[in-house]
Amino acid sequence: MVELVTEVDENDNFIGLRPREDFYTGKHIHRASHLILLDSRNRMLLQKRALSKLWYPGRCTFSVSGTVNDESYEDCLKREMLEEIGISVPFRELFRLPCILNGKGGFHMVYLGACSDQNASMIRHDPEEASSVEWVGLEELRYSIEEKPENYAPALRAAVRRFFEEGCLRYII
Repeated sequence: MVELVTEVDENDNFIGLRPREDFYTGKHIHRASHLILLDSRNRMLLQKRALSKLWYPGRCTFSVSGTVNDESYEDCLKREMLEEIGISVPFRELFRLPCILNGKGGFHMVYLGACSDQNASMIRHDPEEASSVEWVGLEELRYSIEEKPENYAPALRAAVRRFFEEGCLRYII
């Protein structure tokens, strides 16, 4: 079965659906949803992408990331939470990151979610998506991204920088 992904123009207007493989050529713009998931100690859950992934294998990224299929950004995030970490948490929209260069790339909608201690104990990552998950302190993450940016997916780097530039304390749930 061919998975169809939403294609958009440089203003995030819907164009149509395309096979996922078409986006690996770098000739089309897609949508993606990402979750900054914080625990009760304001640590962020990161996943280390599986080495089998085509985009950024082995790099750290959001606890939940997904390419938008024939759905909204929000519905994508709800689906991906269950698929990637096995739980669902309340979330709210933070910001949209346009990562478009020469007519290719994606619009990345970033959400913030709060994870109770009980939910945190139920997290189970999908080994096809991630080789591991770990909770990381926000300041530690900020420092690590600046020191070793090659260890992180570009969308995560951009989102964490913006999260801090806009004053992350205002985002804390």
